[in-house]
Amino acid sequence: MLAVCVAIFALGQFHRASGSVFTPILMQRFALPAATIGGLVSAMFLATIVAQLPFGALLDRSGPRRLLALCMAIVSVGTVVFALAGGFGAAVVSRVLIGIGLASMGAATHVIIARNFAPRDFGYFSGLVVTLGGVGGLMGTYPLALALERVAWPVVFGTVAALTAVLAVLIFRAVPHVPKPEGDAEEEVGGYLSLLRQKEFLKVLALGVVTFAPITTITGLWGGPYLQQVAGMSPEGAGAVLLLLFVATIAGGVSFGMLDRRAKSRKRVILVSAGLSAASLLVLALLERPGVVVTVALLLAMVFFQHFYVPLGAHMRRLVPDHMLGRGSTLLTLFAVAMIPVMQVGFGMILDWAEVMGWDLQDRYRLAFAAIGGMIVLSTVVYSTVRTADDDVV
Repeated sequence: MLAVCVAIFALGQFHRASGSVFTPILMQRFALPAATIGGLVSAMFLATIVAQLPFGALLDRSGPRRLLALCMAIVSVGTVVFALAGGFGAAVVSRVLIGIGLASMGAATHVIIARNFAPRDFGYFSGLVVTLGGVGGLMGTYPLALALERVAWPVVFGTVAALTAVLAVLIFRAVPHVPKPEGDAEEEVGGYLSLLRQKEFLKVLALGVVTFAPITTITGLWGGPYLQQVAGMSPEGAGAVLLLLFVATIAGGVSFGMLDRRAKSRKRVILVSAGLSAASLLVLALLERPGVVVTVALLLAMVFFQHFYVPLGAHMRRLVPDHMLGRGSTLLTLFAVAMIPVMQVGFGMILDWAEVMGWDLQDRYRLAFAAIGGMIVLSTVVYSTVRTADDDVV
């Protein structure tokens, strides 16, 4: 069961990371400007946003097994379309299908962990899934770059589609059916609205906005072009750096999972790590010529400290009753994923605007990095006002 959760997370990480590798290829193939190619890559996340709410309600009502199997089948079909895409339109359709299929991934994994493990272990096992599932992100960086240089595009993504179809079958065998927890009828009817009326839950969502988007925007889209165009690295060298960034993802997952078990204050861990992530980006924006070593070190720090989302998910778990966990996790994931296309396209728009204003390429990226760092700071300030009950001290 845990292995299936890891495989599901790994698949999502692969699709998030692969954009930074195939983006330069698609830019050449379709001759698209930065903002447009950002929209193509973000189509997956936009589709995920649309599918989040109905999938979250289904999780609470019917459990994760059937829904996850269906979603993995949709991802498989979308990956086949991507493998065979001969034009921009087909590529967009494929990204939309993949996005729909991945919509239930995070919330379903949370529900599986919550219903099969002790509450105090929620953060630990969530971190473990992130750690082991990080192999998917690794495969979407340097190994994917090597594969696309040596093997035909349809073969590479066709193989991914076949493995996804196998995963859809394994879900039925590995994930047990657990009866739905009983809950208050009025809360059941109120659904998402009852959660959105809770002020403390809203403060968690405010920080959730900047959990996935900074990592995905850089490692999954603009990191590759930045390392090649500004740092002067080769495509293969840039792919190797992106692989290191996903090694940081693995390290972050296990580290913050263990911290959630052992730290005296979950809130303090979240605040410090979010602040350090923002600081890494702001320093990168302030330095005029940071050099390759400093640039990579700051990006590694940002990716590592962004894993405050592991204890943040555990904080959400404390605030939400069992029978509404699917919807609570869905809202947190929805807010996190919704910012991904906004930040990805916004990053491209900043680059395009700064180019029109006559800025050189490095200064365009510095401005974009500063914008992301500033957003993390603002969200952290909002979250810092959240009240934590005695039972939220780990």
